[in-house]
Amino acid sequence: MEKDFITPYGTFVLKRDSDEDKTLRAWDSSDEYALDAFQSEFSAINNRENLGITILNDSFGALTCAFSRYCVESVSDSFSAQSVIQSNLGLNLLSRENISFTSSVSVFENKPDIIFLKIPKSNNYLEYLLQKVSSTISSGIPVIGLGMTRNIHTSTVELYEHYLGDVHTSLAKKKARIIHGTTKGPVENIVDYPVKYSVPEYKMELINNANGFSFGKIDLGTMFFLEHFPRFKNQPEKVIDLGCGDGTLALLAADKWPETPILCVDDSYLAVESAKENFNNNGYEGRSEFNVTDCLVGIEAKSADLILCNPPFHEYHAVSMGTAGRMFKDAFRVLKIGGSLFVVKNKHLGYQSYLKKLFGECKTIAGNKRYEILKAVKIK
Repeated sequence: MEKDFITPYGTFVLKRDSDEDKTLRAWDSSDEYALDAFQSEFSAINNRENLGITILNDSFGALTCAFSRYCVESVSDSFSAQSVIQSNLGLNLLSRENISFTSSVSVFENKPDIIFLKIPKSNNYLEYLLQKVSSTISSGIPVIGLGMTRNIHTSTVELYEHYLGDVHTSLAKKKARIIHGTTKGPVENIVDYPVKYSVPEYKMELINNANGFSFGKIDLGTMFFLEHFPRFKNQPEKVIDLGCGDGTLALLAADKWPETPILCVDDSYLAVESAKENFNNNGYEGRSEFNVTDCLVGIEAKSADLILCNPPFHEYHAVSMGTAGRMFKDAFRVLKIGGSLFVVKNKHLGYQSYLKKLFGECKTIAGNKRYEILKAVKIK
């Protein structure tokens, strides 16, 4: 695996810091392209004292580390991404004095001279970020979008053109592309976030913030989970919805077990905001605690007897078991002896043998052509 990230601003060692495929780099060609473009096309501001740079959606810190000499605001929807960025700053002995970290739900802190936007996987999250930029940043600020060509589509450019001015795209280089734009002030939103949807079978009225896995509708795996929800003779003492998304599974748990404390946990700030609002809107205000963290980092060991989980099988743009594996290990740590982890998964994913080895017991309790629900019991 290539570890040295060579840029015009120095050479950095970057790690992804997960259990995924170790051959994957912690940066891509678009990071290199954007840094080269900044040096060549913005030479007039390169050496400006107190230059303000806002970085949106930096995955592992390639841009944040390279620009650490400037006044940087790194904005992310991912708790774990922010943790990895800070870890890579430390790994390279870079000062954090001029670097601030802002969540996707917070107001931007800096008044930037230039903005870098790593193109996200979902158009709704891209639009959400562009809305924040256009509505809060003064006119005339360059916005450099960067991404691999496979992730930049006509719809990506159209969003840029709606929310920004002077939009033009670069030629492809090493399968990467840059989209240039300039802030032009507030414009009318194409979509207002969050969006609303309902699950009439369970009398749920829900909202989704941007960047959710199944945006604007219930995920089919979650629906299958609701149809085969765990049953117990007695109420569980504590339930955790791990990777809670908009909190759908936790809401049914709150309905089934009115006296049971519930904890909603997700890596996404926007997801946890959705879950909070859904609990309030459906009459369960005060019934759950909410925590933004990486898997179950910071949650007390042996503190729960039931964990519900619909784990992702992608990490950024790559198919990976990295996140799911960390979720399962953390679930094992947090469950009491005899506690259960219920997982809904796509049928082709080989989680069962992994969970059986980790927990001591794992079986399929429901399945159809597309999904399976596994029950793993901590017996050791």
